[in-house]
Amino acid sequence: MTPTLALERLMLHPRYDELVAAMRAAAPVHVVDQSDAATSDALRVVTAAGAAIPGGSDVQTTAADGVPGWLRLGLLDAFTTWVEGRASTCRHNPHPSRPQPVMAAAWRPGLIVCTACVYLTALARGSDADRTCDGCGRLCAGPEHADGIYPGMLQLGPIVYQYGVCGDCRPAITPRNGPLSATQTAEQDQPRGTGRVKPRGSRGRGRGKGHQR
Repeated sequence: MTPTLALERLMLHPRYDELVAAMRAAAPVHVVDQSDAATSDALRVVTAAGAAIPGGSDVQTTAADGVPGWLRLGLLDAFTTWVEGRASTCRHNPHPSRPQPVMAAAWRPGLIVCTACVYLTALARGSDADRTCDGCGRLCAGPEHADGIYPGMLQLGPIVYQYGVCGDCRPAITPRNGPLSATQTAEQDQPRGTGRVKPRGSRGRGRGKGHQR
């Protein structure tokens, strides 16, 4: 079993909260404090993105089973890849031993960046990659054809996972107590990977041209 699947299985276990509480009690206080601070900062990133969505989008707190499996596994894979030291990073080299908010993206697997370097996850505007759904892999025709991409964010601890989906793949987030936080996807114009939302009033989004790794 891969670390990603093992973590998913653990998070779906009915006694997951008890295990987390026991681990927090056993960990050094300064480690818990640093981790909590990074988690709070990451939540502020997600909250700010949600507030910038046209009409505002409340951030939903949910458990692992409150999001679709493909989205949950994408987030957990980004997290375990980073923790195991197998991820590529920006030049600031964010590391789990130094808790801070970090960004990942469904369309940039294996890449973890700090919030200052989120532009490294950007895609070229209008490219095929820019119009591809991260859920089903379908190439969307574009917002001018009422077939654009809808952006969203999912957070676990210090990591914020960005994704973009077609209208059919927009995830239904089930609100409940849990370790995850998520924005609602919405019709908007957001450069993919910038973390900024720019309302456009039509379905879909455009994304800014970013640096390639």
